[in-house]
Amino acid sequence: MGTYSRWFLPIVLLILGVSAVRYHTLLTTQAAQADARYRSEARQLNLYLANTVLPLSVRSDGASVRQVLRSALPLNRNLATISWHGGNGRIEVQADRARDGAGAQVPSWFVRLAGMKPIHNRLQVSLPGGGDGVLEVQYGPGLPLLQVWQAVRQQALLSAFNIIVILVLLGLLLASHRRLLARLAQAIERLRGGDFTVRMAPGATPEAQHLSRAFNGMVGDVGAMLHSLQASRQQLGLQLTETVHMQQALQKMSWQNYHDVLTGLPNRAALAARFEQELFLARERQRLMAVCLFDLDHFQAINDRHGADAGDDLLKQVAGRLHQFTGQVHYAARLGGDEFVLLLCGQASQEGIEQQLQQLMRELSLPYQCDQQAVHLTASAGIAVYAGKELNAESLLRHADHAVYQAKLTGRNQYHFFDSHLDEEVRTHHNQRTEVRHALVNGELRLHYQPKVNMRTGAVVGMEALLRWQHGQRGLLSPAQFLPLVEQTDLIIDIGEWVLRQALWQMQRWSAAGRQWVVSVNIAARHFQQPDFVLRLKTILGEFPGVRASMLEIEILESSALHDVEHVRRIIRACQALGITFALDDFGTGYSSMSYLKRLPADIIKIDQSFVHNMLNDRDDLHLVRAVIGLARSFRLTVIAEGVESIAHGERLIELGCDLAQGYVIARPMPADLVQGWADNFVAPKQWRAASYAEDQI
Repeated sequence: MGTYSRWFLPIVLLILGVSAVRYHTLLTTQAAQADARYRSEARQLNLYLANTVLPLSVRSDGASVRQVLRSALPLNRNLATISWHGGNGRIEVQADRARDGAGAQVPSWFVRLAGMKPIHNRLQVSLPGGGDGVLEVQYGPGLPLLQVWQAVRQQALLSAFNIIVILVLLGLLLASHRRLLARLAQAIERLRGGDFTVRMAPGATPEAQHLSRAFNGMVGDVGAMLHSLQASRQQLGLQLTETVHMQQALQKMSWQNYHDVLTGLPNRAALAARFEQELFLARERQRLMAVCLFDLDHFQAINDRHGADAGDDLLKQVAGRLHQFTGQVHYAARLGGDEFVLLLCGQASQEGIEQQLQQLMRELSLPYQCDQQAVHLTASAGIAVYAGKELNAESLLRHADHAVYQAKLTGRNQYHFFDSHLDEEVRTHHNQRTEVRHALVNGELRLHYQPKVNMRTGAVVGMEALLRWQHGQRGLLSPAQFLPLVEQTDLIIDIGEWVLRQALWQMQRWSAAGRQWVVSVNIAARHFQQPDFVLRLKTILGEFPGVRASMLEIEILESSALHDVEHVRRIIRACQALGITFALDDFGTGYSSMSYLKRLPADIIKIDQSFVHNMLNDRDDLHLVRAVIGLARSFRLTVIAEGVESIAHGERLIELGCDLAQGYVIARPMPADLVQGWADNFVAPKQWRAASYAEDQI
């Protein structure tokens, strides 16, 4: 027996108890009201009879008194007998209704419960002639009892009918509930047995329908969850593998904070930390330390002849020889491009330094393998020796840079020691800066343009302005060959403004020809952080009314913001208010990329070409590229890949979600007068269109 069934009998008893209390109260109330009316009517009739019979008994005869008494019988239906004892003798009148059996219709137990009694009143009246008259009146409760009985019985019958209906409905409800619980228990047992196809029939009642819907929905959710868990278990291995790859990619990105991606050698940041340590040790041990800066001779010619991939392979071979030479004692690093640094630590004399340097120069001049053929490559070296003087790492590197420049001027494939006694630093720097300034004044600087395209659609979306120096003796020089000489001077600001004006002038010509290309310009950190940079930029834009500010894009290295991020952030916001867009160049190569990305309001991220080069062969580089694209999406930034050197690189980038690219497979940097002809003939490789179509069908 269930809980509801066990409660059935108490509910019945409760209903009966409540009914008993109710009808006891009803009977008491009805009887009290009827008895009050019964006695009130009796008192009124008694008063009437006393005032009526007495005068008649004095003035009239007995027949008149009897007639008056009979006339009083209809006035009260409860009246049984009236008798008068006076001067005329005894006169008694009885009501016929006293014998009509009304009281017999009421059960005796109900009479006892009602508690209504007959009324016998004896009124003694003093007569005028002396003597007393007695008026006796008797009332019977039969009629009030009958009224009370009928009222209570009628209510009792209605209540009994209601109670029976309630009990019948309650019984039906309990029976339906038991059947529903039995169906539910049976379905649950099947579900516990593993039958996830079990379903409950809807049922006839709303409750049963609601329960069946809830149960069926639960079973459906459990089945779907089971299938989802099974599918998740199958995908868990893949997800774990992907997570491991992402962790490795992030670890590699962290590793790259202090290492060069291409060669694996320590980078400039790692060199700075090691430099200070070696300076301290040399000072404490009173030993010499040589800072050797190597610059490969005519490396750009090898790039132009064999391609960037061959050039990168040569840089790896050079790095390998440097690493093998350093061993556990010395320290080698790559500064960038074809520049390397070697720290010769713990040296006893300059002669020993020179002997080791000669050995290294011989090793670096041995043939290299390039495109399955031997290639001869030499290097020029500049050496600055630390001998306990108050010099810091930056000064020593600068001295070594001056020395390598002297080595190149004296014929290349040589090494040159920095001579502090002759103040070579002042003379060399002055001459170099003067030469660059003359190049700016004499119109020897050029702008070449490298296209940026949407690989998915084949549309040319813009150009990057790249600075070149048409040197009278050395030929066409890249920025890396002369801008470092002036990047810490105000001359870099003059060059930057010249580049901006030249690019805007060219954009105005292209706009007049119907070419609405966005052109990006690289701005040096010293120039960009000038207090009046935004004001000067507005002035330059005002000189070219045919060019919208939104067609200009400024590229900055993330290192430009290292010293004062908030100041750089304000400058970027002010320029963006003019409509200019900003791109972070060589993203991911610096140690601050992750932290500064969320603080600098850039519009575009440029994936560094060092990542793109090896992503088809190196899974770590591939994961790095994917991670950078994912970061750009997370921050809702546009992403463009640099250094796309093959069609396969483009296909993979499209699959990863990067549509914009620039690189040699698209076009090399070219003079402005060749750009429109190239754009008219450019057609995206069919493999890129196929990759885009395949991705769109997914």
